[in-house]
Amino acid sequence: MGYTTEFEGAFYLDKRLFDSEFLYLLEFSRTRRMKRDVTILADVPDPAREAVHLSLGEDGCYFVNEKWDRDSEISIVDYNRPPAGQPGLWCRWIPNSNGSGIQWDGGEKFYHYIEWLQYLIDRFIQPWGYTLNGKVYWQGEEPDDNGKIIVEDNKIVCPEDAEELLKYAVSPVRIPRGVFQSLEAIEKAGIALINWRWVMDKVTVLGHRETAMWMESNVEKYFDGLQRGFEADGKVLKSKDVVF
Repeated sequence: MGYTTEFEGAFYLDKRLFDSEFLYLLEFSRTRRMKRDVTILADVPDPAREAVHLSLGEDGCYFVNEKWDRDSEISIVDYNRPPAGQPGLWCRWIPNSNGSGIQWDGGEKFYHYIEWLQYLIDRFIQPWGYTLNGKVYWQGEEPDDNGKIIVEDNKIVCPEDAEELLKYAVSPVRIPRGVFQSLEAIEKAGIALINWRWVMDKVTVLGHRETAMWMESNVEKYFDGLQRGFEADGKVLKSKDVVF
């Protein structure tokens, strides 16, 4: 299950990473990015993060000492939802062997790779005083699913609008008010939103034509909403069951 994209090439920094930065980015990519309770993490040793002078961040987004609660998992709020601002559960971009650039770690099922690269630039590379340039080619499982990522002076110029892609990837999906109210009622009735077919059957039986039409025309958006939440008029509905 899932879809794998492979990458060839690397992005290069204008100078090598310090050892502490190199090690932190490795640990960041090795840990599942899960929403955590920062009050529990407040006194937890996290040497790799502390070495680069990062706070825990919202939802523990910078925490990397996963070994600390691997067995108890007491700090995990949601195993299947990333911290605020992060586009997915796994970041597969890592430093190359000598810390002079960023490359794919070879891991399968790397989703939101453009968004993750933008995140690394915004949160680590640029704030740490580095400039990233380079070109990486990607190839998906389908023969015609291919392209390239070009970075010039910390800006992703190909594809365009990478900053907007990241913003979209971490924001709730906006939906019509009527659709929101319908989905909210469905979940309150005990029907898991993750089951698209059951939800479609239910809204059809209830005569919620607008919701049925929206779901049928926006399948990808619907599943994005399961991951990031649905939003209408400032209210956010988050599914209790999500899959990444």
